[in-house]
This record gives sequence, structure tokens and C-alpha cells, in this order.
Amino acid sequence: MLDALVIGAGAAGIAAARRLSELRQRYAIVEAKAFAGGRALTDNATFGVPVDLGAHWLHTPDQNPLTAWADALGVRYLQRAYATRYSLGSAWLSDEETRACADYIERCFAAIDVDGSTGVDRAVSDLLDEAGPWAGAFAAEFAAKQGVTPREASTLDFARYLWDGDDLPVVGGFGNLVARLAEGTELTTVCTVSRIDHARADAVRIETSRGDIEARAVILTVSTGVLRDSIAFDPRLPGWKRAAIEDLPMGSCNKVALRFERDVFGGLRDCLVLPQRGAVEAVEFVLRPDGRDIAVCLVNGPFGRDLAGAGGDAMRDYALERLCEIFGSAVRGAVAPARVFVDWDRDPCARGSFSAALPGGADAREALALPVDDRIYFAGEATHPHFMGDVHGAWLSGVDAVEALTGATA
Repeated sequence: MLDALVIGAGAAGIAAARRLSELRQRYAIVEAKAFAGGRALTDNATFGVPVDLGAHWLHTPDQNPLTAWADALGVRYLQRAYATRYSLGSAWLSDEETRACADYIERCFAAIDVDGSTGVDRAVSDLLDEAGPWAGAFAAEFAAKQGVTPREASTLDFARYLWDGDDLPVVGGFGNLVARLAEGTELTTVCTVSRIDHARADAVRIETSRGDIEARAVILTVSTGVLRDSIAFDPRLPGWKRAAIEDLPMGSCNKVALRFERDVFGGLRDCLVLPQRGAVEAVEFVLRPDGRDIAVCLVNGPFGRDLAGAGGDAMRDYALERLCEIFGSAVRGAVAPARVFVDWDRDPCARGSFSAALPGGADAREALALPVDDRIYFAGEATHPHFMGDVHGAWLSGVDAVEALTGATA
């Protein structure tokens, strides 16, 4: 019998598998998809360069264990953040307007931190002047970070996030990095888990598309969307655990990437462009730094969920419309036929991009991280108290789950 079965081969599951191997535990890791990486997924084929469809940045790089792994494996990342440009229609914001916008956004984030220090948990929107001239810019940027609107997000949860240093783009592909870290693990892909029977005191029986597996314990690393909708438990999870899952719904960040046959951006690369489209229409463009004329469009929050639901062509058309508005109509004539598109909300193995605590739900992360019956353990970005939503938060949570299970320390 296995000592532990790890479910999900994203960052948390891979970290758990590697730690179990270090501790000489009998384990296996199963993944519903045909590849490892989870919501860190890189397309290498379409444009001939890595394009991340999920995670892209090394956040808090000095405290991020994946920074050292990228160095060790030779996966390239920039040593600086992207430059940021704000556009309004066909014009760039002036230097003065850019400073005013950026200062307002920073003040809003600072206000959340200050309010969070009180320990009171409320909706982020309760702290905002929604009539201010830059209120829409903040709401859009918040949706880009959390995948939800300020009305749907917990102040205390956001205040607990540790945010230190620049966000460094992994131009070699964050998905490539995570997939390489899965090499050498006891991984079985195309293996879907449908039911977890933990009625017996001596074993957990896991029903999968490849047959039943028995283990002394299970480590679940799937998203809260999958926990809520896709896996049955016998007996049911206790009420406090189900409540934690419900308090941590999945936010939305979907992407479409386009390549252009010539330079249509006036030489502008290595840049994050933020069109000012108001509070509802949260959109970003990454203009790549590698000499290829590629733009990655990110659409966030409810707007991004709905637009992605209309399909890849709708996403492509929307991205082209915005780029034409900013850079001129020549953009449309230069676009190549191929596109890269992802809809995480409708991916049955994700059901969203990352977790976002509801107002009043900040403590759900601690509850989600707790085991059930000392045999069902939980990991993933949603369980980390300070790096929620991040790949390295998922990675660290996988290690933590194994150490809670085994009593080992790092």
C-alpha cells in the first residue's frame, strides 16, 4: 500500500511528490491531464517561442524557491519587471496623468493593508471612492491581481498577501519550469479522480479512471473549483471544510496571444500596456521582450470570464480591436492567422485561474489547509496564508502538507 497518493501534478503536487521521495515514502502522483504543470502551462509550438497561458511571473523573487530552480535548470527570466504604459483610447497618458493614476492605485493598495491590520474583514470596495477619476484603473488592476472585482474580495485576505520586490517575467516559460520539476517523480497522467472513500480507518480508497488506488493518506492539490464540483467524498467532507471551499471561489484570468508579421508597436517591447477601459473591462497586454512581435492579451474578472466563454475567435477579435485603438489600423493587416487561447474557467481541471477569498472569508485558507481525519491533506495556492494565488505559494504548500503528514521538517 502507498504511504500517500498525491492528486494533481501542478506546482503543489510536484513539490509534495519530490518531498515524499526525499523522505523515502511510498507514493504516487496522478494527474487528469496528459502533462504536468497545472495552471502553469506554456505553449512552445505555435509561435516558436514560449508563451505562458497561465502563470508567467516570479513574484517576490527573493523569497521564491522557484527562482533558484529556474537558475539551476537554465529557464530564463528577466532580472527586472516589465515597464508599464497606460493608454486611454488612441493616446498614452501623459507623464503627469501616469503618476496620478499610479499614485492612486498605490494609495488604494496601501489602504487595504492599513485596514487589514485592524483584523476586520470586509469587501475591498468598502474602502474605495468609486467616483474618483482613477477608480476604474484601480478596479481593473485589482481584477488583474485577484481575478474578481473589489466587491467580491476580502480586505483581510489581500492584506495578508506578502508582496516584495519586482514581478520577474519567466520568458523561458513558467510552465516549462514546473513541468521539468515533475521529471523523475512517480507520475501517472490522464488519470482522473472521481471519488475518495475514507470510511475505513486503515486506508483511503481513491477511485480513478485507471482503477482504484489505496493509500494510507491522500494529498489533494486540486483547485477549489475542482474540490467543489468534481470529486465526491465518502463520507462527505465535514461542514467546516465545505464552508472553506465555498469561501474561496476561483477568480478569472484568461489569455489570447497573437503574432504579427512586422513591427506594429513602434518598437515598443518588454512592456505591460494597460488600456483604461473603466472598472468593468479589466484588460492587459504583454508586449514580449524577445524580438518577436507577439502580444499576449489578458482579460480578467467577470469580464474576462464572459469574453472567454464566447470563444477564442471572440477573444482574438477583442484583442485586435484594442490594439488597433492604441497602435492604429495597420495592426489588423499584420496579424498572423495562428492564435493561442486559454479559458481556465471552462477547463474542468481548473474551473478558474486562482482562488480569491470572499469578504469575511479570509480565514478559510487556514481551514482549507487543515487535514481531515489525519488522512486527507490539502495543498495548493488556495491554502497558503501569504502567497495565495502564486505558483510558489502552491509549491510551499505541497512541502508543508507532506511535513504535516509525516512529521518531518524541511
